[in-house]
Amino acid sequence: MPSDTPSPETEPGDRHATWMELFFDLVAVAGIGQLTHLLHRGPSLTDFALYLALYLAFWMVWACVTFYSDISRDNTRIPLMLAAMLGLGLMAAAVAGFPERHATAFAAVYVIVRLATDAVWDRGQVVVDWPTAQLSTGAIPWLISLWVPEPWKYWLWAAGLAIDMLLMFAVTGERMMAGAQESLDRRLRHSRRFAGMEPPKLQALHADPAHLGERLGLYVIIVLGEGVIVVIDAVGGVAWNAKVLALGLESFLILACLWALTLTFGFIPRLMSVPTAAGSIPRQHVMATHCWLTGAIATVAAGLGLVLEHAEGHPTTGISWVLGGAAAAYFVINLFGGARSGAGLRWALSWPLPCAALSLALAATGPRLHPLGLVSGILVLIVWALAWESHAAGRWPGRN
Repeated sequence: MPSDTPSPETEPGDRHATWMELFFDLVAVAGIGQLTHLLHRGPSLTDFALYLALYLAFWMVWACVTFYSDISRDNTRIPLMLAAMLGLGLMAAAVAGFPERHATAFAAVYVIVRLATDAVWDRGQVVVDWPTAQLSTGAIPWLISLWVPEPWKYWLWAAGLAIDMLLMFAVTGERMMAGAQESLDRRLRHSRRFAGMEPPKLQALHADPAHLGERLGLYVIIVLGEGVIVVIDAVGGVAWNAKVLALGLESFLILACLWALTLTFGFIPRLMSVPTAAGSIPRQHVMATHCWLTGAIATVAAGLGLVLEHAEGHPTTGISWVLGGAAAAYFVINLFGGARSGAGLRWALSWPLPCAALSLALAATGPRLHPLGLVSGILVLIVWALAWESHAAGRWPGRN
């Protein structure tokens, strides 16, 4: 009888997302769509901060379950996946009541799912590639927040998420495994009951790079797909004229270019397609970058929807900073990712740095621009980045 615990198998194979994993991803579509509603109230700085916190929490749960199913392979517990899917669904449903109600329910479900995904790993097993998957330390402030009123509740959420982000960089699987093995050996050496017993060796669990890369890419597709839905809904909800149709077309082109730039020339799929090697970016850093990158894309999509809903007149300060700020964040995240993967200064100056700076300029001047001018400016920057990458990859006619 096969074990229902995560498998230590590390050999990659011809493996793709299962039907269960694809079904589980459907809840991400609903969740991201719900989160964008938080930005429709202005948005103010408070609205955006809450949106960011809830997105990080939603992604964290999705990533923990995704890592579990990746490592468990054929031994994945279907009831656990369905329960986690239900939990994410409840978290998404709770968003509609923010900030007046459902905040405690959102936090309670988040804590339950985080603790459940931590408990699936057997004692003696260490998730080397992404230790955060089995470290629920960041859920402790969320647990405390159940008995704390607003706005302190939200500060505790931010503290918990900051702990999770810090652990992605401060804790490596190898270091955690070495420390746990040393601690185990020390306890057994000083134990009378187990005197003379050979200490057991901890079991290192590794992700399937190709499969995990596919799962991360599918999430990007989900985020972009939700962006297409946002744009379609926004265009369908206003009176049509030449400017509105032009805005809709440019919004679609921005999402299409983000798809090509992220999944065709992005560094995450390339890194996840090969086993970890000396000198490559640690897997936990790739996970952190995926979190930030998809968050930026989701926010760009939300910003496009807001601009379309306010197609007449000038964008508000909040809308301008949602769209321009998210675009700047996307370029900056690519800058850091490219630097970690060995890209040089020439590459940084070719598009990540100037595009980030110009995006911030568009965000600052957005309230004085027509919506078409703001969206056109963002489109030009993203097209420039895509053109540079495609030319460097030899995709242009006549270039070897």
